[in-house]
Amino acid sequence: MGKVLLFLVGAGLLEIFVFIEVGSAIGAWSTIALILLTAIIGISLVRIQGLQTLMEAQQKVNRGETPAREMVSGMMLALSGVLLLLPGFVTDFAGVLLLLPPVRTALAERFLSRAHVRGDKGHTFSAEYYYHTETRVNDESNRKGVTFEGEAERKDDK
Repeated sequence: MGKVLLFLVGAGLLEIFVFIEVGSAIGAWSTIALILLTAIIGISLVRIQGLQTLMEAQQKVNRGETPAREMVSGMMLALSGVLLLLPGFVTDFAGVLLLLPPVRTALAERFLSRAHVRGDKGHTFSAEYYYHTETRVNDESNRKGVTFEGEAERKDDK
């Protein structure tokens, strides 16, 4: 927890320093316009790449594959969008880095190589059943019985 707090304080101080330097070099209004421009362009790029990632994930699902890389890439694109919306040049730089497909792919591979998969592959059963109640005539106690009839199909994970 201490390292995260230290990182956040350091990033905030770095962001303020860069704001002051850029603002003194190009002026306050130009700095504000540049921040707004990077946010607008960045969000547009996030939306385009997000739709592309979604289509790739859908294609993998249709082929019966797990879209793990696309899911991680989508999370990074969402993080990129948040970083681009936050005012500041350091966060914009980090957001633009996450927009680059080679950077995103390398980070996704690193994340997935460290991920641990828990559990075994299970089985999926698809079934229908019919519920019947009947009175057993031949039974001495004349109790009602319940009968389930149906069909089941086992679908193993591939």
